[in-house]
Amino acid sequence: MPSHTLTSLVTVAAQQLGYVCRATNADEVAEFIGPRGDGPHYLWLDNLRRSLNEHPADQWPTLVTDYVGTFLAEVDMEYTDPLDTNDFATVRGLLRTHFAPAGADTGIDGVRRDVAPGIVQVAVLGQLHTAVAVTPEMLAHWDIGLDELFDLAEANTRADSRLEVEWKGYNDAYFALLSGSDFASAHARWLDDYPVIGMYGALFVTSHEGNVYVHPITGPDAMTAMILLGKVAANTYRSEPRPVSPAVYWWKDSEISLAAGTEIDKDGNVAVHQTPEFDSLLTSLAVTCDFGVVPAGEVDTALDALALYEQMCAHSDNSTAPPAVLDLLAEIESRGAAVGFVTAVADVRGAVLRTWGPSRGQHLLAVLKLTKDRDLAVLDVATGHLYDPRGRVDVRVTVGAHDHDRRTLPYLTATLLEDFVVGAADPDDPFLFVARNDENYIRTRRHEWVYEIEHRAGSAAEHFRVYTMLHTVVRAVIWAWACGDPSWTLAVQWRRVDPETPGIEAAQGQEILQDELSSMASGMTVDGLAILETFLAVRDTPLPSPESLDLAVDPSVLRELGSAPAEFVTPSAETDGTAALTEGLDDDQEPPEQHFPNRNE
Repeated sequence: MPSHTLTSLVTVAAQQLGYVCRATNADEVAEFIGPRGDGPHYLWLDNLRRSLNEHPADQWPTLVTDYVGTFLAEVDMEYTDPLDTNDFATVRGLLRTHFAPAGADTGIDGVRRDVAPGIVQVAVLGQLHTAVAVTPEMLAHWDIGLDELFDLAEANTRADSRLEVEWKGYNDAYFALLSGSDFASAHARWLDDYPVIGMYGALFVTSHEGNVYVHPITGPDAMTAMILLGKVAANTYRSEPRPVSPAVYWWKDSEISLAAGTEIDKDGNVAVHQTPEFDSLLTSLAVTCDFGVVPAGEVDTALDALALYEQMCAHSDNSTAPPAVLDLLAEIESRGAAVGFVTAVADVRGAVLRTWGPSRGQHLLAVLKLTKDRDLAVLDVATGHLYDPRGRVDVRVTVGAHDHDRRTLPYLTATLLEDFVVGAADPDDPFLFVARNDENYIRTRRHEWVYEIEHRAGSAAEHFRVYTMLHTVVRAVIWAWACGDPSWTLAVQWRRVDPETPGIEAAQGQEILQDELSSMASGMTVDGLAILETFLAVRDTPLPSPESLDLAVDPSVLRELGSAPAEFVTPSAETDGTAALTEGLDDDQEPPEQHFPNRNE
């Protein structure tokens, strides 16, 4: 629409209402002087121009008259009954917030804060038809900080109403359209209020106020969705009223970052350029994670489960899946992107669930939570681990000391415990953490063939430690603790320690030997103790050159020593103490960070 046409229509509409109007700032802002000599009052014309472009020219005069009339009615109301912006108690309920272009110059010095590249968040006083920007002068009168201002504005905006969610599909990608508010863009700050978040967050665009387009990130279709959303953002940013940003953004764990920028060439073609950070995620999403799900009891070993998985992948017989599997698939379907799994195969033998991305640990935890109460066993195809929930104790379990091999599980079984302690992925550095809550846990790790077991009973003052060479002792103590069997308290000689003191790396042989001799379950022979004493003597001796080292202990002997039987306790998951095991446990909460000092500390 030509600028001179718009300014002429606005001027005529203003004169009909007794106002004098002139265009300023290259015809982008209309300045009004009221019949009482009040003013000037400013109206940003870009949004009006964009609205008129959607209608035929013969409707423009009527639309402009309505638009200008609404604006000047607010001006008249403000003149006859002005809002006292110095009184915070009066205006606090009017505070709202929305996104705006980072580089926009509206001629108003409003309060704002950065959200992400290209986007700022602004605070306004929302009234019937208009919103007045909160200025630094207003904020100074209210005696509140910037963060407090935006917290209140967000709370008011969030409490108004939820946005409507409409799902759409296009070119093998799907996205949700969130709409229904003049402050819809601000809802991108709390996208997790809506069922639009995938395992790796969500892509979204807020090209103009009123609509937010969102794609849950669950797999490789994120690339298609990014390009689609980029084209939508680039085109609607140029044409729709109240433009915000032509870019694509990445929402993850309540943080917003740039996913991709957009460019439009002279022919109207849109190019979408992802950032290096989002490109790394796209690359990782090419990794496929498969989980075989079968009724517990149908297979006894991981090899049996793997054979069944391969048969299902090779040929599905189109039979009906067992009721427990059907119930699982129905929940996955109902929860959609929040779970992030798709069903690759489902028949009478079980199902194959597939997902994507580097967070195998998150995927495993999700599928174990979904299957444990349905009596379904899970095969992690990549690692070959079988998770059978029969005989389980519901405690929080973390396995692996390093990020690359760490797994978190919602339950423990005797079979899994055996696997974690004896068959650790890194036999020289196993790590097992079993918790009921942050302050009530037991854990173990190993250094130079010696296990350290620690438990905490509510506070740092109730933190205990013991050393042993026997993995049978480790298994028996941890299983008894998990099952609520009190025999674990007497099975070894616990010592109260400061959790920050050096642990197994700095332990002396005499201390380790004393713990072993005090154990009710050591069961060591005289020869075994002699071997242990020799080993610990070597361990405590500063290492000389290889040529001068006379003492040696055959590792195979130590393995036999570590396998000495321990028959002091054989607790069961059905022990009465299991009722309180989940008290205080949050399934979605990671165990507290553990600090194990090294030997040089």
